[in-house]
Amino acid sequence: MKILQIHKYFSKNNGGGSVTAFFETKNLLEEKGHKVIVFSMQDSDNEKTPYDKYFIKHFDINKVEGFLQKIKLAFKSIYNFEAQKKLEELIRDEKPEVAHVHNIYHYITPAIFKTLKKNKIPIVYKLSDYKPLCPNYKLFNKGKICEKCKGAKYYNCFLNKCLKDSFAISFIAMLEAYVHNFLGSYKKVDLFLAPSEFIKKKCVEFGITKDKIKILRNVVDEVNFVDSKFEEGNYFLYYGRISEEKGIEDLIKAVKKIKDLGILNGNSLKIVGKGPQEKKIKELIVKLKLKNEVEMVGYKKGVELKKIIKKAKFVVLPSIWYDNSPLIISEAGLFQKPVIVSDSGGSKEMINEETGVVFKTGNVDDLAKKIVFVINLTRKEREVMGSKGQKNIKKINNKENYYKKLLKIYKELIEK
Repeated sequence: MKILQIHKYFSKNNGGGSVTAFFETKNLLEEKGHKVIVFSMQDSDNEKTPYDKYFIKHFDINKVEGFLQKIKLAFKSIYNFEAQKKLEELIRDEKPEVAHVHNIYHYITPAIFKTLKKNKIPIVYKLSDYKPLCPNYKLFNKGKICEKCKGAKYYNCFLNKCLKDSFAISFIAMLEAYVHNFLGSYKKVDLFLAPSEFIKKKCVEFGITKDKIKILRNVVDEVNFVDSKFEEGNYFLYYGRISEEKGIEDLIKAVKKIKDLGILNGNSLKIVGKGPQEKKIKELIVKLKLKNEVEMVGYKKGVELKKIIKKAKFVVLPSIWYDNSPLIISEAGLFQKPVIVSDSGGSKEMINEETGVVFKTGNVDDLAKKIVFVINLTRKEREVMGSKGQKNIKKINNKENYYKKLLKIYKELIEK
């Protein structure tokens, strides 16, 4: 089968979880003997591919200077005519049978849906986040869950400065949402792939037809993570993006409570990652006098990151937004690490009472209580919990099951 995989980034160093999921899918399909055609944006950091001649020219809407250039790129980030033209050329030369779309907004844009439909290519769209529902893609603003744009009331994005606390940027996001709502861009999608029950439910609430959404959990190449030898050090771990919606402030406040009670028992918190809230988190650590209890180690990847995960006692994901289906939970589980997650979004679907712990979102006392609970388990109890977690993730994110379901989806759409 000739399968078109589309993502705005073609570098493993960009884009976080959606890029990881994109490459995992691409690599798996190629392993199974399919011809995978990719469409993306040019970048010096990209992986090598014979298809880069079709990629759209690189641009960064966050770094452009000059008023007129900003206006020009603002419109391009809403509706990219170049992406349509380049994709048309790629389709003409390669003739893909189905298109699997990942993260495209602000660069490739949903303009490509018209091109795909024109060429009668079925469109599968991966719901990595809430972009079809929400101009800022998070359903979260200024520290709280936000669903004000439900019912196409996108003006709320502008009024509440939902993107980067900026009227200008929020106006562009609002305009983008109205343009694609008017054009019916997302209605051109044949099938949405939801990696969690939660995001499917939320999409239906916002008006996407239930029959156009199928649950397909993420795939994780367990070879990169599974290690038979169980290890743990004297720290627990958060890793990922350092941003407001991740709830890291609550996590640090929970550590403060545990410290004041004198029951950290020689353990500390490691924070791995980068993001817009780094400065604020560092200041909070100093303010709460937690220099010895909380360590920010910066951005890590590859072998270095895996070593840190492997030696953690457990992993905490304290999100205060609707986290969808975090790969962090899968990776931690494969390394036999118990996981503590908040009860919002799809995270809780990925664990059970034998593999991790759920706390009430935004409740620092409950988070502290659950951290103490896992700290006080014996090493053997954590190992057993982690072992069961590994089995659970292997079942949820099973490579062969993912492949069979995805291929069935492709075939059904092509036959239609």
